[in-house]
Amino acid sequence: DQRSANQLIHELLSHMDVLEKGDALADAEPLPFPKSIEEVLLVEELDPMKLAGYAASQLAHAGSGNVKLPSSVRSEERPPRKNWGLDPSQPNSQRRHVSVPTVDADGDHKLLMEKQVDPSNEFAGPRRRNIMVPRELDAATLEALRRACRENNVTVGMAVAAASLFAASDISHDGHDFGYEVYRMLLGVDLRRFGPEGDWTNGSMAFASGALDFVVRMLPKSGEIFAAEQSGAIGATPKSLIGGAPFWEVARAAKEFTRQWIEKGYAVESTRLFDIGTRLIQLENIIATSADNPATLGREYTVTLSNAGIFAHGDPNGQYGSRRLRGIYFGISQAVSGSLIAASCLTVAGRLQITAHAAAPIIGRPQLDSFADSMLRSLTLAALAAPRKSSVTPRLDYPTEVRGGLPWFYPLETPKGALTCPAYEEIKSPSLPPFEVDKYIGIWYELAFHDITQANMCGCTRFNMTRDGNVIEDMFTVTCPWPWQAGVDGPWLPGYSETTRKRKLNQWTCNMTMYYQPARLGVMLETGFGQEFDNMILEIWKDPSIQAETGYEYTRAIQFQCLQEPPKVGKIAFTGINFLSRTPHVSRQMLQEMFVRAQALGLEPYGSNDMHVVEHGGCDYPKSTDVSWMGERPEWPCPILDRELGAQV
Repeated sequence: DQRSANQLIHELLSHMDVLEKGDALADAEPLPFPKSIEEVLLVEELDPMKLAGYAASQLAHAGSGNVKLPSSVRSEERPPRKNWGLDPSQPNSQRRHVSVPTVDADGDHKLLMEKQVDPSNEFAGPRRRNIMVPRELDAATLEALRRACRENNVTVGMAVAAASLFAASDISHDGHDFGYEVYRMLLGVDLRRFGPEGDWTNGSMAFASGALDFVVRMLPKSGEIFAAEQSGAIGATPKSLIGGAPFWEVARAAKEFTRQWIEKGYAVESTRLFDIGTRLIQLENIIATSADNPATLGREYTVTLSNAGIFAHGDPNGQYGSRRLRGIYFGISQAVSGSLIAASCLTVAGRLQITAHAAAPIIGRPQLDSFADSMLRSLTLAALAAPRKSSVTPRLDYPTEVRGGLPWFYPLETPKGALTCPAYEEIKSPSLPPFEVDKYIGIWYELAFHDITQANMCGCTRFNMTRDGNVIEDMFTVTCPWPWQAGVDGPWLPGYSETTRKRKLNQWTCNMTMYYQPARLGVMLETGFGQEFDNMILEIWKDPSIQAETGYEYTRAIQFQCLQEPPKVGKIAFTGINFLSRTPHVSRQMLQEMFVRAQALGLEPYGSNDMHVVEHGGCDYPKSTDVSWMGERPEWPCPILDRELGAQV
């Protein structure tokens, strides 16, 4: 491992220094052969529950849908989206098909896959090659980074982890991706500290490294977003008082996950599980065969990071007689299996040296250069940026445990920890135009939401806002479930109209009431579901293309609601985030712009990283929401019962 490599380099340079001075080398003293990791760590009796807990966490991470391959090797389009009841996952880059040449699987490959990568193609496992690029963070910037890390209560290693995740998000996506993605990090761990009696290698050559892995949900191009925010570049997304790219939040979440991994004893359980896999299920053969899986190309993780700390041998300045150790760049082959991209770090003579390495052609040299440059840029910006003060305190683990450890079907608001509802002035966009309520009235289509009162299986969601004085009626209509597609979702459900050939009892409505407050422009008092709360308009767009199509001046908007129980002093019981548009379909770039803006406004800890994208494909919207056409308009969600149970509405 890298620590042993450092020891070997030190001894070689020390011997060269002795010989240069004309002195005789001391006789070599053989060291005892060190024990294996398994011999040292697997001394306690197997605890089935602890091992099962670790194994379950690995299964959850493996099934997270994390980024494994860059969008550059994927098709532009995704397959049709199935009804949420059949597939609850959100649109992400990994749903796009991988575009590499394949052939029918044969031999051992046939046991694991129907198709394998064409052996004659450069993407085949034996034909892939390792590439690397070096980078260096100078001593002054590294010292500034250490100070910033102390202020944010993390180590430099965790800041490097955040920078590598941001960099991976920069090079993994193209303009066809939108929304949040899951990134899985494999973080190297020196297991010497976990030996019952400490470091058992006693300075000899050994392999004593392990790894932990965790997943982070982030926006694509997070490194570029962070750089634009910090540099104040023209066109950068405007930030609220509490918003911005979550560099330090990701670093703190990585630290928190590592702390829990250690406390749970997973250093031992990870060793035990790998030992079982190696001995019982021919893990090495499976890894070699999976290298030709066209869906993953042998990748399981997004990014691997190893930070070996400080080169703690010899003179602190790296001087060995007339020679000076300028740097050490260390890497591990990623050609057959591993991560999409990897980085190894070591501090030598006060400078942080980064080795970025990957398998070509999965990652090309320009992408690898961009990854390394992004890492260096994020670390520099984090070191030199002024500390960001915030009046709100999100959960430490919200980037890694988006739902607080609760399943997707949990019926209440996910835990927000000590987080409190923000004041409007803290969270509204600096670019928000003066709010004019009459320009906000009219029909809006919901593009995405975080809202426990809305069912994910619904689609075609629309709001029709009408104003009478200071009272605004907000007629909410939705199709539940959204229209199923023949040949995609399976057979049509029973109960459709012989007249319109449309489903009965799948048109739902709810009449929400809001009150315009001239003294609080942009904040409307809303009543619904037996509650009263502020509905805050945080951002408004005026897109010329949508203006020309619809005639509305306000074309897109972000709404936010937050409720504490008891009010102002209790825990958050509800948060609502709505992305709205005057048209049911917008470009992917527009939708991604709304996700980025929500993060910049500080909505991520409140749920903008846990949103549901609304399906509007094949929708038929009500011709009118007037009582004369649609019938009664209840204040609680209810199916439309008039006009053939909603089939003709």
